[in-house]
Amino acid sequence: MKNSDHCRRWHKMHKRPIILDCDPGVDDAYAIMLAHSNEGFDIRAITPVAGNVEFKHTSRNALDLADMLGIDTRVAKGADRPLIIELQTAGEIHGGNGMAGYTLPMAKREFDEMKAWDVIYEEARKFKGELEIVAVGPLTNVAIAILKYGDLKDYVKRIVIMGGSATVGNHSQYGEFNIWVDPHAAEIVFHSGIPVTMFGLNATRQSALTSEEMYAMSDMETSVQDLLKGINHYVFGLRGGKDWGGTITLHDAITVGYLIDESLAETRKAYVTCEMTGRNTYGQTVTDFKGLCGKEPNVDVAMVTHVEVFRNMLKGMLEFYKAN
Repeated sequence: MKNSDHCRRWHKMHKRPIILDCDPGVDDAYAIMLAHSNEGFDIRAITPVAGNVEFKHTSRNALDLADMLGIDTRVAKGADRPLIIELQTAGEIHGGNGMAGYTLPMAKREFDEMKAWDVIYEEARKFKGELEIVAVGPLTNVAIAILKYGDLKDYVKRIVIMGGSATVGNHSQYGEFNIWVDPHAAEIVFHSGIPVTMFGLNATRQSALTSEEMYAMSDMETSVQDLLKGINHYVFGLRGGKDWGGTITLHDAITVGYLIDESLAETRKAYVTCEMTGRNTYGQTVTDFKGLCGKEPNVDVAMVTHVEVFRNMLKGMLEFYKAN
């Protein structure tokens, strides 16, 4: 073996193995770009699920993004609908194809032969408890993996999710979209025995970015400039920023950012359960910080995020794509 090959293998072996479980819309794209720009990660797989838009788009976006960015990883198809209820999407927010109407170059590679939940388990077994799952869409894929493989909890270090809220929702009074789409899957994940960190709206909204900041990023000459311009044109141009309140919160990228640098956020332990029947509270993540229910905490809930830390991460990301 050549010395250079040995060095590459050694370097990859000492990176942190992660799986990106996602439903590629706008902020998922930023999450994938940010994860790829961090040299400390070994992205073992990208596992798309239906959510922001229909599965035919989220799966295609995942594959095409991976190919466009040069991410050498498995892209495995996941669930095209929630566990029990009918799928409802947010295409009006993310554009009909999820990428704000921007057409990604079609990938030259193919999807993995295995399903997402089988890839999650296979990769988790390889790393014997060191794999981290970053789930930034509905939790259907992860829940299926947990249901199918009873020993998965022995092989996953933690699951960091973008979902829920310790306060109010965005799709209903109390329901955040990712959880609201498949609350039954969320309940399985919360009570799986795997450590869970939850980035809900109460935390991610603290790190919203202005249209000026977003345009400044798309003005830089990088290999992802066309995509960033397309997103900005849709969010702040065609839709006038009305769905985002004149700012944009890259919820999913903030969640990935926490894995890069935990100083991005402050968390608090709570017992979290998901409301699946309430007429007004359906999809709510009920957070008990004081132990009033008499149960031990099962989730680290993000309470504070620091926007300056996040801004610096995005600057580093753009520098990476200037050079690649």
